[in-house]
Amino acid sequence: MTEHESLTPQVMRKNYYKGIFNGAVFGMGEAASSPGLVLSLLIRQLGGSLTLVGLLPVIQSAGYLLPQLLVGGRVQALVHKLPVYRRFAFLRFIAQAAMVTACFFAGVIDSMWALVAILFCYALFNFGGGVTTLSFQDVVAKTVPSNQRGRFFGTRQLLSGLLAFSIGGPLVRWMLSDESPFAFPHNFALISAFSLVCYALAMSVFATVQEPPAQHVVPSMSFKDTLNAAPAMLREHHDYRQFIVVRLFLLIGRMAEPFFIIYVTEQLGLPASIAGVFVASAAVAAAISNAVWGRLGDSRGKQWLLRVTGSVAMLPPLMMLVAPSIGATHETLLIIWLLLLSLASGTSADGVSIASMTYLLEVAPPEQRPLFMGLANTILGVGALIPVVGGMLVSTFGYQTAFGIAATCSCIGVILARRLRTPRPQRA
Repeated sequence: MTEHESLTPQVMRKNYYKGIFNGAVFGMGEAASSPGLVLSLLIRQLGGSLTLVGLLPVIQSAGYLLPQLLVGGRVQALVHKLPVYRRFAFLRFIAQAAMVTACFFAGVIDSMWALVAILFCYALFNFGGGVTTLSFQDVVAKTVPSNQRGRFFGTRQLLSGLLAFSIGGPLVRWMLSDESPFAFPHNFALISAFSLVCYALAMSVFATVQEPPAQHVVPSMSFKDTLNAAPAMLREHHDYRQFIVVRLFLLIGRMAEPFFIIYVTEQLGLPASIAGVFVASAAVAAAISNAVWGRLGDSRGKQWLLRVTGSVAMLPPLMMLVAPSIGATHETLLIIWLLLLSLASGTSADGVSIASMTYLLEVAPPEQRPLFMGLANTILGVGALIPVVGGMLVSTFGYQTAFGIAATCSCIGVILARRLRTPRPQRA
């Protein structure tokens, strides 16, 4: 009997829908405070450099991924992982509340201190996210059969996209427009407060999931033991190792995304309120695609889904390369082109996410799932430092060079993904 089969059908259904609610509402909050759009504009309006803008996705990815190696060896020894989720969810709530406060007072304190406070709160929020993600994924693996996980993650992101399109995007566009009654920085503070409410609701609901005990518990491993075991884990598990390499290249391929909104506002002359349009269009693209990504991943295989969505991820940097030529023709055509770019970005980001989460859950040994996920995500967290290099590339060689390198790395990732073998699904 597998772990999820120890639950009654009624409990399984409740857990499933609580997980769906968690993803939908949390995703709407993330879309409203998107580091590639809203936070990038906030940093620039406070006088932050392009390097600081490039630091945002680094903080997000590294904060989520790097802590997992520190705790993965210990979490795998726990019979229940949900208590860990609850503790660090509370830490995330405190960090986001502090960010709301920092944004609110950003106009009356020195801009340098405002930037430091906002970045620190953002780092703490994502550090907590690294630990909650590790426990969240293990709970999902124990409560959702593998042949339903693609649909599970796809539905979460479908609903979050619809909510972001109908609520989050219009809210951001209105708050940042000239018609907004709230001046800078209070408009950004209210957007952050909206995200805070979403996060609180989402994490509170998932904290009530009924988690079955782990069937096989392995001994706790210290951080030193985990480091010593890492080379053998990578050497002995080919698909696991190859998956990490593919994800690294796809991750590097997204290094230019934080600069898209800066480029179109500072170089191509579009207003800052265009960020709200981007949020809404990316959200509707994710919603439409997620209606099929999850099911295709379950039926065609996670390797196939990773290759297809990775191919779509090549489009945004390629489209940004030709955006100046289109902008020189007519501003309306430029806006349409950028909307198509945003659609491709939203479609690929969620598809790659679904494929990656489900593939990793299946190639990791069940009894060592937290350890294997922690190692993979920590390595990917190191790769997440690349956007800082992207900021340096932009400052030294210009935006077009960064866009070209990003597209090339995405292409390499797609080629390598063809070598991945689709793991056998564990049927319910």
